[in-house]
Amino acid sequence: MMAVRQSDEAAEPTINATVYRQIRADIIACRLLPNERLRLEGLRGRYGVGGSPIREALMRLEAEGLVLLEQNKGFRVAPVSREQLLDLTRTRVEIEVIALRWSTEKGGVEWEAELLGAFHRLSRQKKTERTDAGAISAEWFQEHRKFHAALVSASGSPTLETIRAGLFAQAERYVALSVISKLPARNDTAEHEQIMRACLARNIARAVQLHVAHIERTTERVAKWLGARSAPLAPRTDGNGRSAR
Repeated sequence: MMAVRQSDEAAEPTINATVYRQIRADIIACRLLPNERLRLEGLRGRYGVGGSPIREALMRLEAEGLVLLEQNKGFRVAPVSREQLLDLTRTRVEIEVIALRWSTEKGGVEWEAELLGAFHRLSRQKKTERTDAGAISAEWFQEHRKFHAALVSASGSPTLETIRAGLFAQAERYVALSVISKLPARNDTAEHEQIMRACLARNIARAVQLHVAHIERTTERVAKWLGARSAPLAPRTDGNGRSAR
């Protein structure tokens, strides 16, 4: 009996962590849309777990700013806005420039190989699901995150990289919106390749210029799209997509 209880106790953190990662990934990729209501019964069905791991995950995500808890209304996905996007971009650009500069200055052969590999893997992915052109590809999303992490991985500052990763995670929701909102196509593969080649050539000024332009291009596209909308991005719904009204 003792062995069973120990096994159950060991499994509990794993379940909680898995549910947290799943909900977080769905929010960042906009599979759970901004403003969407997060009803416990709907989320239990969606993720196939009980209420306790769901509640713990939502509280952790509230601390990260990805979920809001409204008194007497429950949880919902944090909204997005043009103003938030512009503020996030200004902050992110400052941090990304420092991290990219330090990484390009310090990176050695292993960093070069990691960056080349990250770009190759990213370039092999389609941005949208093959069976659903309106859904962002989880594989592309993952490789995109890894490529941008590889750019700054030689900075030598875990603190700086942690701050950058947090800002990048917030920005990913806007990246997802730029894909699923069917804005005009862009050749982001070429943009990523140009940044990579400038880094490998140790042309820091050029790498920074290209990287800032890459970030700001996404911001301009999504900000214009958000500014043109007069209604919330998503109706208040439960975790199964049913209207909560």
